[in-house]
Amino acid sequence: MILDRYLSLEKKYFISVVIGFIWIMFRTDSCYNLIPRGKILPALVVSLWIYLNYKEPLFLPLGLFVLFVGSYIADHSKNTKTLNY
Repeated sequence: MILDRYLSLEKKYFISVVIGFIWIMFRTDSCYNLIPRGKILPALVVSLWIYLNYKEPLFLPLGLFVLFVGSYIADHSKNTKTLNY
């Protein structure tokens, strides 16, 4: 699927594992706050993400990147709201 012409399945697995490791090491609480508990829509989105990851291993780092960017935006907007003088 994604980059099949350039990367073997084994290389995709390796990339996914390394990116997953980096994300686990440097994640923050806000990464988890983006996926609220008890809500059907986030559960469906994560279920779709899991399915896509089985079809294409590079969906793992793609999804983790989305979570990282979302948490960065959430943290940044929270910090700018508290700095009103």
